[in-house]
Amino acid sequence: MEKKHKKDVSHFIEQYDKDFASFLKSRWIETDVMAGKQRDINPKPQQTPSKQPKPIEDKTPVEIVLPDIQAPETKPEQDRSDVAEFPLPKDKVPDVKVKPPFYYVEDDNGSESQISEVTLLGQTLIMPKITLPNLNITKLSSGVISELWLTMASSDFKPALSAIEQASHDLKLDDWGNALLTHQYLTTQARLTQNQRQLLTWFYLVKQGFDARVAFDKNEIYLLLNAAQPLFAQKFFTFDDQKYYFVDFSKTRPINIGSVYTYEQQYSSAKKSVKIDMRVAPILGKSDKTRVLTTKIGNQSVSVTAPYNSSYIDFLNFYPQVSMQYYFQAELPEQTKVSLLSQLKQQIAGLSELEAANFLLHFVQTSLQYQTDQQQFNYENYLFAGETLHYPYADCEDRSVLFAYLVTHLMGNKVVGLQYDGHVATAVALKSKTTGSSFLINDVRYTIADPTFINANVGEVMTGFEGVEPELVIY
Repeated sequence: MEKKHKKDVSHFIEQYDKDFASFLKSRWIETDVMAGKQRDINPKPQQTPSKQPKPIEDKTPVEIVLPDIQAPETKPEQDRSDVAEFPLPKDKVPDVKVKPPFYYVEDDNGSESQISEVTLLGQTLIMPKITLPNLNITKLSSGVISELWLTMASSDFKPALSAIEQASHDLKLDDWGNALLTHQYLTTQARLTQNQRQLLTWFYLVKQGFDARVAFDKNEIYLLLNAAQPLFAQKFFTFDDQKYYFVDFSKTRPINIGSVYTYEQQYSSAKKSVKIDMRVAPILGKSDKTRVLTTKIGNQSVSVTAPYNSSYIDFLNFYPQVSMQYYFQAELPEQTKVSLLSQLKQQIAGLSELEAANFLLHFVQTSLQYQTDQQQFNYENYLFAGETLHYPYADCEDRSVLFAYLVTHLMGNKVVGLQYDGHVATAVALKSKTTGSSFLINDVRYTIADPTFINANVGEVMTGFEGVEPELVIY
């Protein structure tokens, strides 16, 4: 009875794929592609203004309670540092209860010919080998894509889907990270053309329930995702009031495209928009790089070493540009976080609230070299805090994100972003009575702190922005 039930479910899924393929064969429409919105077209300062350091007058010292900073306990079966000590099985997975971390192959499929080694975020994932279907693409039409869907649907894709879902959970990936893992997994299996990569990624994302679709023009197939938040500088078209953004996970820069053909009705279970949410940092392999930040604050020489994993930087290169609040929300990877905060905690121990805020502000102002995104990347490129610790230069929004992170995690104070035309700064909720520029949000006073105005104290507005009202970035 149980076997019959499984067979019926399989038959139902197969029939639905046939129905969807039938729909794909006939109903495609031409769609105009819209240019992606540019985030801030106002030029940023080519050089940062600076001033002579001014002594801090703290007439009403407020004591701060520094947090405990320590690495979380790691269970033996989750000790990811041991991944390299487990060689790939030669014939059969050993019959033991404890398996290597990130191992997603069933015991009876553990021969070397049935496994695939996927590298992501400095981790090695042991995944089921996928026998990819033969996607012979000669010319493009709705009928060809319909037949290709049936070909993919007839393959043995379910073990791979299960492995992707579990690996995404274990690595603590958001939806965009899941899509990157899916693409990386598929491209590890065989040498694929761009059209084959786009088709397979589409199929596997749809089967995971994501609202992904494809479009085509004369020569190319394009993958599109319904993103949960606006993406900047990313071309898109709109269907049923939903924006679908063009994506190619093998490229770090947005693609250029004119009009395309796409289908109207979506696969019924493909309803999830793709979220970018870095409030939980992914699980990385061992750090292989370090960044040393040095400066002098007053008469004190300060040197802080931040370890990080270069694979994480490569990973973030494939994330699109999003709104400012998502950068402020993002968490640092554990090893970087613990090392950075532990060292800075020692530096501010014993300081009053105002003194600590100014120390962290001056640290960010003077330990990072300044260049605009246009100078460093040749395009506008907001950075997560982990990326700021990698690249040689940081502009105003990168400094603001890092400063906000340090204040929030070391002092426990709330911070908001301040977005001007051509500039980003912050404001900190302080209990101390301070002089300088401040404002109220829900009866809480926030004092301006600008990590780009070199040597400025909390409360001082950067030259050229006095009296200008910024947009608040509340996260």
